[in-house]
Amino acid sequence: MKLRRWIAVLTACVTVGLCGAAAGCSEEVAEGEVTVYMPDGAPALSMAKLMAEDTETDGVTYRVVGGSVDIALKVTNRDKEKNADFCILPVATASTQVDKDEYKLVGLVTQGNMYLVSNKHSEKIENLASLQGKTVGVVKINNVPGLTMKAALNRQEVAWQELKEGISASGSLVNLQGVAGVDGSFEYYLVPEPNVSKLTASGKFHLVGDLQSLYNGDSGEVGYPQAVLVAKTELLTERAEWAKAFIDKIAAAGDWLYTASGEEIFKAVQSHYEDKGVTPAFAAENLSAETIARCGISFEYAKDARGKIDGFLQELVEIDSSKASLISQNFYW
Repeated sequence: MKLRRWIAVLTACVTVGLCGAAAGCSEEVAEGEVTVYMPDGAPALSMAKLMAEDTETDGVTYRVVGGSVDIALKVTNRDKEKNADFCILPVATASTQVDKDEYKLVGLVTQGNMYLVSNKHSEKIENLASLQGKTVGVVKINNVPGLTMKAALNRQEVAWQELKEGISASGSLVNLQGVAGVDGSFEYYLVPEPNVSKLTASGKFHLVGDLQSLYNGDSGEVGYPQAVLVAKTELLTERAEWAKAFIDKIAAAGDWLYTASGEEIFKAVQSHYEDKGVTPAFAAENLSAETIARCGISFEYAKDARGKIDGFLQELVEIDSSKASLISQNFYW
């Protein structure tokens, strides 16, 4: 972390009373720094090694975006100078909101970290058909989590409906209900890791289903394109050698998570939150090797992942063309 700048900004925030739970305090980015933005959760964990090694003079500023901030805002500012140089985004968001001339998709970062939990059942769900007649609470039902659940059901030819005003739960369909959080009201919930480990650690919830496997059915494959890394085209062109080396470091960063302690990982991420008042999506004591493995952190360069990304986006477009779109070859790095 850029310590001296943070101390200066922290002092200013305390003076005007801005650093608190109600209004966060954000460290300013020095001119000339390469900026890297990522959402909280598994995407932030994928960059933890680089944030742990961050120094004042490395020329890179990392920012973890938590709370209710939309990560897409970091690539859609009208003032392009304020947009992130690198940004991790849900693949659907990258397909619809990123300027394909300003950015290139350089790789997959996470390939699935969604799981079914329940405080009413402990039996493992072996196939999605067993959810017929049940209600599943889905966090971010209109984004990649909900779209992926719907795509998985479609793939397995399991009929479903989304519960909205005027629509009642059906005994023959899988009922999907958008939720803001997990309160135990419904039989099942679709939740991302590392939040899953926080829920199961309480002893009140059981991990009962792995969407990464359920999505693929009996194929034996696991996962799907979830979060991608985009980079400014200008940076990739004008600083090509440096950018390639930096992306290679990101690609290799996941292995560190299995050798670092939970406290090391937690501190690396926590110290780079854009809003210092945000509570992390995970806790140090829950960052076990098992939790890390369930986060689906597996980097794959765009040139190798194009086929699976295109196929996945096609499935999402068929569900809701306003939430995802097909992308051209020119967008791939």
